[in-house]
Amino acid sequence: MKRLVVTGRTVEEAVTSALVKLGVPRSQAQVRVISEPVKGLFGFLGGKDAQVEVSVPQSPLENARDFVETVLREMGVSARVTIDADEETDAEYVVNVDADADVLPSLIGRHGSTLDSLQYLVNIVANREHEGFVKFSVDAGAYRKRRRDSLRRAADHAVERVIRTGRAVSMEAMSPADRKWVHTYLQARTDISSLSEGEEPHRKVKIVPRRNEYRV
Repeated sequence: MKRLVVTGRTVEEAVTSALVKLGVPRSQAQVRVISEPVKGLFGFLGGKDAQVEVSVPQSPLENARDFVETVLREMGVSARVTIDADEETDAEYVVNVDADADVLPSLIGRHGSTLDSLQYLVNIVANREHEGFVKFSVDAGAYRKRRRDSLRRAADHAVERVIRTGRAVSMEAMSPADRKWVHTYLQARTDISSLSEGEEPHRKVKIVPRRNEYRV
């Protein structure tokens, strides 16, 4: 929901001003009169303009884009925000942030921790005042794709070791989101299985041969 509070000499003038700023027709807006205009002494002394709040319902995609753009603006980051269908994860849409290379590390964070935090907030804000739930992922500089490619190679290498040696293999410590991706990537295999072990933030994916017993 996009909201704007505007004043004017009359309620109608204030509403018109808000509609122009929001770029929407009256039929798409919700108007709440905060205060009526008050005439002052002799027509001008002590007078008070009308004040209205004009709201425009938005889709989850519009809410997601507006929220990310606002966060970036508050951070002083100039970036282009786009939203596309997400075909790589279980999310419906991916919010892509295209920014200069020198600011990407601060947007991504260690192992994507900043992106994960922003993604959590985007999913809350985007679905507020919306029936149902639209799931978003958030990426910057194609980090998520590069990370998935890296995890895929690491998982394939670990599986090869498990099959070759018959022993369990533990991957590097990773975030819950990365562990979930690895588990999902490997779940269709019938020759191995995966589980998580250890305590955060050092929790790892452990890949084991799929048989009754295995060597550790």
